[in-house]
Amino acid sequence: MIGYARVFFIAVGIVLVGSDLPASDVFIGVSKGQFEKIAIGVVPFSASPNEEKERILAESVLKADLLRSQLFKTTVINFVKGNFPMDLTQGLPPKMTQWAQTIQVGAIAWAKLYPADGKWTLEAYGYETAGGNSVIRVKITGNNIRALAHRFSDKLVSYFTGEKGIAETKIAYLSNQTGSKEVTLMDYDGENSIRMTSDQSIILSPRWSFDSTRIGYTSYRHGAPDIYFLDIATGKRRKIFSAKGISLSPAWAPSGEWVAFASTKGGDAEIFKMRPNGDDLKQITFHPAADLSPTWSPTGQEIAFTSDRGGGPQIYIMDAEGGNVRRLTFSGEYNTSPSWSPQGDWVAYACRDQGGFMKLCANRVDGRESIKITEGGNWDDESPSWAPNGREIVFASNRFGVSGIFTIRPDGEGLIRLTTGGGTNTSPAWAPR
Repeated sequence: MIGYARVFFIAVGIVLVGSDLPASDVFIGVSKGQFEKIAIGVVPFSASPNEEKERILAESVLKADLLRSQLFKTTVINFVKGNFPMDLTQGLPPKMTQWAQTIQVGAIAWAKLYPADGKWTLEAYGYETAGGNSVIRVKITGNNIRALAHRFSDKLVSYFTGEKGIAETKIAYLSNQTGSKEVTLMDYDGENSIRMTSDQSIILSPRWSFDSTRIGYTSYRHGAPDIYFLDIATGKRRKIFSAKGISLSPAWAPSGEWVAFASTKGGDAEIFKMRPNGDDLKQITFHPAADLSPTWSPTGQEIAFTSDRGGGPQIYIMDAEGGNVRRLTFSGEYNTSPSWSPQGDWVAYACRDQGGFMKLCANRVDGRESIKITEGGNWDDESPSWAPNGREIVFASNRFGVSGIFTIRPDGEGLIRLTTGGGTNTSPAWAPR
């Protein structure tokens, strides 16, 4: 019944960061929209000669983050070092402001990197070229230079675009790089992976809590497939739900008040919800077919799920109490693993093509449009999960042999491979902000 729920920088110069695509080619969510990318200049960071390697790393990470945000455009402007001062703590000099405005650069980013008290400090500045004054001025301290640059990027994205950045977000997934398949975390760009469990048993369907502080998952660590919650800060886990049969795919409501999940506790697979402490268990689907893989709408008023009540597995939507069930997908005979977009207008899912391979598709929630995100190739793309800004989707794919974790834009462009360290990597889940 549940088989288908498969279980940079140049040493001299200013770099304008973003994409060379014209504004009309920018994708906002899934559909094309009119959005003018921002030209932002990244002035070479300041650091002592002994910290040159770390300086270059910080600059490179910032540039990559701003490029990936899809909100900034890029070109490279070379000039002789010394034309402008490289210490900008007092603001942009008039000549730099005039020059930047001449080439239509609206913003400048610069930072000083130095060690202090056994840690690294990134003294980060963001400037509007109109006036030359700093609009961002913050000291970011920590042990990981990449994390410092990620935070700087998110602050730039937030100020200059009004969006919240995603450079500091994490992705959870299952990996057997260390032997048994365990819950593992990595940065959104695939760096700094860390194993979070040592269950040495079957683990299924990791899902983030609404506030990114916990991960819910199913583990057979004590023999039965029970649902556990893992505290990210402490590494401690707690068994939340145990029942006869299998229970999986715990999905937090955006409010944090409820957790929906699928369970065969009564025989067939149904959708239930409970409080995060395991109390107030409520069954919300009542159908002899298999109902699986719940995902909440951003409002918390609806739940999308997979069901084979119409024959083959398809995506359905119901309200949070289980009423008003409607079918969302009608194209294809096999659709599963829904993920609701943060903006609420699309549901991505895994769809089987005519060759029998799983690909990524998405439907508008109102049912008016269905698109293929990935297509072609003799491989499987599965387990989609939206980035919190709705501009990317993380998924698992065996397109290069062993299953790995990738990201892609909803328009099917911008494929990035995140896992390269070997092993089998599956079931990704992108953390909320």
